[in-house]
Amino acid sequence: MSMKTLNDLFDHELKDLYYAEHQLVEALQTLADESSDDQIKKAFQSHRKETQGHIKRLDQVFKSLGEKPERETCPGIDGLLKEKKAFAKEKPVDEILDFYNLGAAQKTERYEITAYESLIFMAEALDQVDIVTLLEANLQEEEAALQTLKTLMAKVDTDALIADAEER
Repeated sequence: MSMKTLNDLFDHELKDLYYAEHQLVEALQTLADESSDDQIKKAFQSHRKETQGHIKRLDQVFKSLGEKPERETCPGIDGLLKEKKAFAKEKPVDEILDFYNLGAAQKTERYEITAYESLIFMAEALDQVDIVTLLEANLQEEEAALQTLKTLMAKVDTDALIADAEER
């Protein structure tokens, strides 16, 4: 199918993000399981539950459009997940893995934030007010998750991580 209208693009991007959110439910569980820090583990578990809620809202978006929810492969998310898996093969120590995962999750949040902002812009242009509300709710939770990740990263004792490296 060729992209000819804003509606076509909106449909494509919606399916792309729907796929991404499904992939991230699994990825967030992995991040929680890998976490050696309880606060970080809880943050990933909490955002996993929110992500399940994002999927439910996206289901409502599809329903509002009179469409069946459908996923379309998202190369952007797949690339971020591939990068994470490649790093894990390096067998980092727990503290480095926690720090890396916080950064990797921030990259993902920024990707999702941009995707939601774009969908909202298109939905507004297409005069889909009820859809905008659902997408904005997801966007707000993604922005809050990013802030949580930034706060957790700022609490990491990077001096200890540097000292560990110097001792080796």
